[in-house]
Amino acid sequence: MHYNTGWAYGGDDGYSYSVQYNFAPSNALAQTSLSAAIGDGLCACGIRQYRIRPVPNGPDQDINYGWNYIGAYPPSVYDLHMTSVTAELDVGGNGQSGYMTLNVWFWG
Repeated sequence: MHYNTGWAYGGDDGYSYSVQYNFAPSNALAQTSLSAAIGDGLCACGIRQYRIRPVPNGPDQDINYGWNYIGAYPPSVYDLHMTSVTAELDVGGNGQSGYMTLNVWFWG
């Protein structure tokens, strides 16, 4: 097993920030965590999209997520054929800031 880590920072402007990690088809688990949330208001993160390639020489297939009933993306995803993952950090516009971490673990 091995892993890779990426991160995103955003603050005080009401925008979204994302980090994307692409790799060869792998048995992988991706997980986000909110490392810091500063200020009053929105500061949330999660998996916005991941891609899989279930057929070795076939095309990638996108798996997209929208906001769920509590106003967030799923915090983790797992697939035997994952090729990419995109995590998003959403920050409000009233003085908030935050840091998001994306970890991806691989089993070979």
